Amino acid sequence: MYVDTDQLAAVKKDEVPEQAKNLTPIDVEFLVETLKEKDDKLRYNAFLLLQAHSKNSSAVYTHWNKLAEKLDSDNSYQRSLGVMLLAENVRWDTESKFAGIIDKFLACCLDEKFITARQTIQVLAVISKATDKYNATFAKVLAELDLSKYKENQQSLLKRDIAAVQKLLPK
Repeated sequence: MYVDTDQLAAVKKDEVPEQAKNLTPIDVEFLVETLKEKDDKLRYNAFLLLQAHSKNSSAVYTHWNKLAEKLDSDNSYQRSLGVMLLAENVRWDTESKFAGIIDKFLACCLDEKFITARQTIQVLAVISKATDKYNATFAKVLAELDLSKYKENQQSLLKRDIAAVQKLLPK
């Protein structure tokens, strides 16, 4: 396919699944680098394509370390991108790389930014569906989360997300 910035800017959301199927390794490399882009449209479209591609291909997994570095970013949007793309790629994690970053990943469940915390909790379901290897850890962490630093309405949403994930985890 060979994506460039003009093509990326023109991607419509309903075209993402089809275009993601045609990505080459060079495209994936370009899109991973584009996640650093200042332009919101380019960055978001790169994320959507990588997320969709990750469902059917391990090509994004080869960039695991770059995605894991995002968990340390000062920018909450970058942390969110890292969390969501790592979650989609746990299905390809034959090297158990997730085990090496699980603490840092789960720390994002209490991120300073509510939306990042929420996205992290929600994607635990994606990981749980890919592998049951971490379910006991997820269950323990979710049961012990102290949400008191968030506003009451935010706590309510986080509790709802936690309950939804807990339903998927074995008792």
